[in-house]
Amino acid sequence: MNTNDIRDIKPDVAIPLPWWVWAAAAAVLLIVVAAGVWLVQRKRRQDAQRVFVPRKNAVEEARERLEAARRLMLAGEVEAFYVEVSDAVRHYIERQFRLRAPEQTTEEFLQDMARAQRLRPSHKELLAEFLTQCDLVKFARFRPGPAAMENALGAATRFVDETVPQEPAREAEAA
Repeated sequence: MNTNDIRDIKPDVAIPLPWWVWAAAAAVLLIVVAAGVWLVQRKRRQDAQRVFVPRKNAVEEARERLEAARRLMLAGEVEAFYVEVSDAVRHYIERQFRLRAPEQTTEEFLQDMARAQRLRPSHKELLAEFLTQCDLVKFARFRPGPAAMENALGAATRFVDETVPQEPAREAEAA
């Protein structure tokens, strides 16, 4: 093997790019940056134009849902009525008292509620009866009459009305 015939690697040859390639690359980059700025400004303008709609408080939302349940009751949709009334009360309890009502079974919820100091004993008893009746309809296919449905709606409405937090001004006027 002769080492004289092995030659070293030739150095890199610089291939100059024409000026118009550099100009085109700069123009593309400028267009991309301009489009990004335009999109960001457009998004900000759209966000500024949106009207802020305040979220309803727990009491207003519960009353609206109970009114929707009343319409279901009048339409004769028994199971849908009990699902809506139960959900309305559970979501109200979650938002108003910070108890995890919607994610729990009735039994779990009633156990947590028994330990909670935020509800009066009369409210706890009312809820226990109400939720048990709702479960009978939802899971045991019990079909109550119109009077029982009216009582369930009345109990739910009474619970919401009786647990509305009192404003300090009203308490001062009552004193």
